[in-house]
Amino acid sequence: MPIIDWKRLAASALAPAVLIGLILGAMLWHQHESVERVADRDRAAQMRLVGSLLDANLDQAAKFSLALAETFARNPQIREALAAGDRARLEALSKDAYQYLSRQASVQIFGYHSPDLRYLLRMHRPDQHGDDISGFRAMVVAANRLRRSQTGVEIGIAGIGIRGVAPIEQGGALLGSVEAGLDIRPMLDLVKTATNTEIAVVAAASLSGVALDPKLPSIGDLSIMASTNEALFARFLRAVPTKPVRDVEVATRRLDGQSYGVMAQPLVDFSGRLIGMAIMLKEEPSSDWRRLTTELWVIALCGGIVAFVGFLVLARRRRDA
Repeated sequence: MPIIDWKRLAASALAPAVLIGLILGAMLWHQHESVERVADRDRAAQMRLVGSLLDANLDQAAKFSLALAETFARNPQIREALAAGDRARLEALSKDAYQYLSRQASVQIFGYHSPDLRYLLRMHRPDQHGDDISGFRAMVVAANRLRRSQTGVEIGIAGIGIRGVAPIEQGGALLGSVEAGLDIRPMLDLVKTATNTEIAVVAAASLSGVALDPKLPSIGDLSIMASTNEALFARFLRAVPTKPVRDVEVATRRLDGQSYGVMAQPLVDFSGRLIGMAIMLKEEPSSDWRRLTTELWVIALCGGIVAFVGFLVLARRRRDA
């Protein structure tokens, strides 16, 4: 019986087996990279869709708040009471409507301003009035000075909201203005329900131009004004260095062992001034993706082993022949 030189057989089979294993590995690596690029594009598209839906909801809220303000501005009884500076009359005329709107339409802010830019009546805080708001309520200043309605995002002492301000005139004279503001939280919840994405509106104290409520969750210069998951975003801001962005940014981040698709987009007020950002976090199905990646590399390894054994058998048969 001839003596089989297993070392030579193994050496002759190893080279082609390694080559096939490398080819399989290269093919799977290329497939992996292609899938990663597709996943990145899909993630960016999904996150931008969330951002577009949020913007659409904020735009609709801005139109609604402005429609409310202009409706009250056209009320003759409101005009008469404002011209007389009659707070009690204004409150009586607005009370029922405000209570209904606050319950049914998330109207958080409602009030009247005098022509000298003082808050004549806050329906949401009736005991607080007469204060000069010219230094931090740019939307009210613009509406009174330009005599044109204004709408958009603005931060005030009551927090952040979508506000509409309408000037009130009579006989060509400016009597003051009226504003309606919507709570931003229900809009965030609506987008979360539709997209399964956590959303936060974050303001930068250095950019807001107004003293932010010290009770708000704050991390450095950033305060969470409204969110769908306050604890999650507090952890995120502590773990991930974040600063206001001037353009949309999409990335992935890991937090508490979970991978998230992250998008940050600028938050600007009605005048276009950057005051913070909106942050969106969407969990990624990392377990499925990791399992697929592992399976692909196991296939490459097994392919190399099978090729080695196959060439070993072929080499032996050829030697025996």
